Amino acid sequence: MSENSNSTSTKPSEEHDNIISILNDFLDPEEAVELTARLEQEIGQTTEDASLKKSLTYFKSLYETKEEPRQLFKKFLLYSVIVFHMAVVLGNFTIFFTVPFIEPIWIWLPICTFIFWVSFINEVQCPITRIENRLRTNLGMRRIGGFVGHYIIRPIRRRFFSARQ
Repeated sequence: MSENSNSTSTKPSEEHDNIISILNDFLDPEEAVELTARLEQEIGQTTEDASLKKSLTYFKSLYETKEEPRQLFKKFLLYSVIVFHMAVVLGNFTIFFTVPFIEPIWIWLPICTFIFWVSFINEVQCPITRIENRLRTNLGMRRIGGFVGHYIIRPIRRRFFSARQ
């Protein structure tokens, strides 16, 4: 009986290492972490199939690290990106409303048009939002659709419009 328990305790570890090895042949470790986390978030958390949910959770756990300092650094990096992104958004907002009073129309019109286009057209993906989404996925957090919608519009709606309902 002890042989059987020893062989079963080492077998999952070998399988675990083999799966990681195969994934690393096709993806960088960071990409594999992002892939497994995203699969578990977008499919595993929404599916009704218990077997699929369990498989995707296990698949994600293959790349979960127990290194606390690394996770803390990633969280620090994520919060730094969020603060920087908020500064960029507030700077754009300020420029959008002040430049028309300071510069001639041929200067401020293209600047304001570009700021409006980047801020409100969904076809453009902000590179800072992509960086934030990658960090969020690596930390096992949900991805966001857009910075302004997630950090500005949604909290305002929750604060002022959910109270009425």
